[in-house]
Amino acid sequence: MSSLERLIQLSFGYFCALNGVVAFYFGFNTGKFHWCRILSFYRIVHNFIVIGLTSKFMSDFWQFHTHVKNSRSQLMELNTFAHFAIVVLSLLSSMECAHRQQERIYAMLSKLLDLNRLSNELGYIAPKSHQRYIGMLVLSITPLLALRLFIHVGLNAIRTKLGFDFRCNCFLSECMLLGIHSVGFGIMAEICQCWWRLQTGLKRILLEEPMPDQLNQLLQLQGMYQCLIDITAEFCTVFKFVLMCFLVRNVWCGIVIGYLIIRIFCGHGVSELHLYQLYLAFVICIQPMLYSLLLNFLTDTTDSLMATTKVIVRESQVQAYLVERSLQWFSLQLAWQHTNIHVYGTYRINRRLVFQSASVILLHTLYMVQSDYRSM
Repeated sequence: MSSLERLIQLSFGYFCALNGVVAFYFGFNTGKFHWCRILSFYRIVHNFIVIGLTSKFMSDFWQFHTHVKNSRSQLMELNTFAHFAIVVLSLLSSMECAHRQQERIYAMLSKLLDLNRLSNELGYIAPKSHQRYIGMLVLSITPLLALRLFIHVGLNAIRTKLGFDFRCNCFLSECMLLGIHSVGFGIMAEICQCWWRLQTGLKRILLEEPMPDQLNQLLQLQGMYQCLIDITAEFCTVFKFVLMCFLVRNVWCGIVIGYLIIRIFCGHGVSELHLYQLYLAFVICIQPMLYSLLLNFLTDTTDSLMATTKVIVRESQVQAYLVERSLQWFSLQLAWQHTNIHVYGTYRINRRLVFQSASVILLHTLYMVQSDYRSM
């Protein structure tokens, strides 16, 4: 492991622990994950603090909102508070996942670590181009944290000039959301890397010169593949509520921002409330939108994993009868399974979902403009 990869893993571990997401840490000396009771107590205290600050922020916004009576729109009020409700629901989904699903997250990471160790022992190494691709995606999450910090510092610095007399106390809640999303992102990245290592082993067994223990290696590889497929299905089960809230929040952010832009540039005038709502919407949604872009790249990669493996199996030409029978069973095993990242088995998170979300945003924004045309 290079020093940069080790530094990135250590930084992500500290970030997730400080934001009350995980109650375990990775020991580089032992090469295993370890539970920590201090992190468990810290997670509970941190979550109460986050809920308290989020409630105070919403209360302050309500007081500011009730004092501004010019250019009020009932439809915009309804959508704004629905947006806040979605943010709170996203926060509660992250806390629920961090508390109730902690052992399952620990088990997934431990299995991936064991698969990684076994692949290295067998000499299965992922192509360097694929490693660089995943490394760039993981490294791209770091600027999102810097962007979040810059936005909140800038907002609190200029809030008096804009006429807002209360602080934006949603920094910790947004960092916690980024933390739980980073855990999911890291698990998906490890799934891709483990899958590429197994593909390297599959090519070596089937497409290169026959080995004396070809059958045993193929049977062992089939078990590792099945374990990886089970981890992918487990990931979709553990993070289904988090991913659902994430998708709904992104769509609603787009709707609110789209309507505010139309109202400001095409309406009768700009009020103090509208400027604050637009600025606040950008503060809340810019980071999830950018994370959604990275997530779509990674989920598109997981979608293609199974197809690539099936191509390798079809191109193989084996001579031994037992190996051929084992390969047929392996083909049947892959035929009815998949590596798609989905939410409740309904929505597959990939680039196609971006166009569906954009269509919903556009149609709902047009509906809001038509319904609230007189107040604009």
